[in-house]
Parts: sequence; structure tokens; C-alpha cells
Amino acid sequence: MLGILLMQLSLENWKVQIKKGYLEFCILLLIHHNGRMYGLELLEKLAHLELPLKEGTLYPMLNRLTEEALLKATWDTDNPKGHPRKFYALTKKGLQAATEMEEEFNKMVDIISTLRKGSKT
Repeated sequence: MLGILLMQLSLENWKVQIKKGYLEFCILLLIHHNGRMYGLELLEKLAHLELPLKEGTLYPMLNRLTEEALLKATWDTDNPKGHPRKFYALTKKGLQAATEMEEEFNKMVDIISTLRKGSKT
């Protein structure tokens, strides 16, 4: 019984770690394909993609990506709904990072595909 519990905990830890690994990439892709987005919009799109995030996870990540110059943040105070929104857009550096992340992701997909086919290395 303890062995099964430890295996489940290990699997859950793996899922958390892999999600952390591709979450940044997903956020950069979403912003790239939508032009610019604000936080709540990102949360909704991620939830729709079955990648639900808490605000306490997303906003620190957006701040870090902005500090790293992968995103540019601008306030839109002319919102018809009445409250200002902080919009995020990809920078040139962010587009380059997203491209490199995609290349690395595709390499990993190829490796996994090869392993699943049972090919010998």
C-alpha cells in the first residue's frame, strides 16, 4: 500500500514539474498568437486548454517574463468596461525565446515518439 502511495506521489510530482516546464512556453505562444493579452484573459484561455492556473502563479510569472524582457507590459486605461488592464505583448527577445522553446519541445516529442515505437538507439 505504501509503495502505491509513493508511486502516486512521484507521478504527481512529475506532472507538476513537467507542467512548470512547458507553462512558460504556452504563455508565450498564447500571447504571440493573440497579439497582446491581459492576465485574466490568459487565465481563461489556459483553463479552456485544461491548464488551469491560479493568479498567484500567473502574475509572478508574467512579472518575471517582463523583467527578463521577453514580454512588454502596458497599461490600457481606456477600457470600455471601466477599469485599467495591464496588457502583455511579446518582445523580439520573447519571440526568439518562444522559437527556441518550440525547437526544444519538438526535439523532445521526436525522442518520445522514437522511444514509444521501441526503436533501439
